[in-house]
Amino acid sequence: MTDRSDVTTIQVEANAEALRRIGLASPFLVDIKSAGDVIPELGEKELLHAGPPLSGWDEACGALQGAIIGTLIHLGLAQDREEAESLAASDQFRLVSANDRHALGTYAGVIARATKVFVVENRSSGHRAYAAINEGRGKALRYGSHDPETLKRLAWLEGQFAEILATAIRKIGGIDLFELLVQALHMGDDGHSRQKAASALFANTIAPHLIGTDFESKEIARVLRFLTETDIFFLPLTMAAAKSTMLSAEGIRGSTVITCMAGNGVQWGIKVSGCGSQWFTAPVPSIQGRYFKGYGPEDASPVIGDSEIAETMGLGAFAMAAAPALAPYIGGTPERAKELAVKMYEITLAEHPQFKVPSLEYRGTPMGIDVRRVVETGIEPIFNTGIAHKDPGVGQIGAGYGHTPMACCVAALEALQATQYQ
Repeated sequence: MTDRSDVTTIQVEANAEALRRIGLASPFLVDIKSAGDVIPELGEKELLHAGPPLSGWDEACGALQGAIIGTLIHLGLAQDREEAESLAASDQFRLVSANDRHALGTYAGVIARATKVFVVENRSSGHRAYAAINEGRGKALRYGSHDPETLKRLAWLEGQFAEILATAIRKIGGIDLFELLVQALHMGDDGHSRQKAASALFANTIAPHLIGTDFESKEIARVLRFLTETDIFFLPLTMAAAKSTMLSAEGIRGSTVITCMAGNGVQWGIKVSGCGSQWFTAPVPSIQGRYFKGYGPEDASPVIGDSEIAETMGLGAFAMAAAPALAPYIGGTPERAKELAVKMYEITLAEHPQFKVPSLEYRGTPMGIDVRRVVETGIEPIFNTGIAHKDPGVGQIGAGYGHTPMACCVAALEALQATQYQ
């Protein structure tokens, strides 16, 4: 048996190590590859989805069902929606948590072996993470849309666009993602729901190297046009950067640091460093937000997505004080957004050494969510999210924020304590 004083020492040392690894992370975008080439255990009949594991098609929410339908049509496995839905419901395909494969589903987006993914490597630890290319706002596969226009754009993104962009990325030798995120926070981004600055900085970084490739000028121009017009493009890069960072802090005995937060449309889950890859779940929380004209809460899909990995690293809602323009978009005010973000310092162990908030006198963003402090204070970790329609095929209808359920944190803390006293 381990006595209480020993447990306290173990926790302090373990959390210090987790914070050290998070603070030293150095994620670089190194390539774009087919998921099957970089996630070798990904089977031909598997589809990766956001959040904790699901039992199958019947448990998938409307947005996820729409994304699965669109993916099967996109891959040429079904001719239309009816055939795709019948195929998905037949259980021929297995749904697998993307997080458990070091990949990330953006909202309801799914990843198959043929899906083109960003490859991000944390050069301080060697951990790699993967996320699909961002399709832009509005009607997108990740929000359950699967109309011909959506699938035509996706085919180009995973074809010519991915080929040209990957060539430039490899030519550079990799892009330092934290360098861009640090600048973006000073330009009004939060690193999650608002990616205007980061996306523009990425376009500026890659543009000279695109022009230097051997592709036709009109093809390069189309790539550049998409990059400059897609102000949310950087989101999956933030997600993969955060995942490769938080993987380095996973599995430290005694650490109470949350390394993952995500939802699957049914359950919300977290992972805690000291418990490795184990999920602790509760029903998905409600979302407060702002809806596009003609829509309301009654139209909304339950929350889903892996993008809240950004919050575990100190970005997103934890950095809303840096993004006053985002506040109305999620249904609040700049003052309220700042208040919510500052509250997170009470449940974190440190301030991020690189991510600084100008409006807080360049204070580092809250870093290292401590599940013990969450339970002790009763303050639930906040996160930002998009909102999709509950029915397959409609797409995005708003954006907002929610809180990780306390039940997840209580279960994780109980599991940690049971292990530590053995």
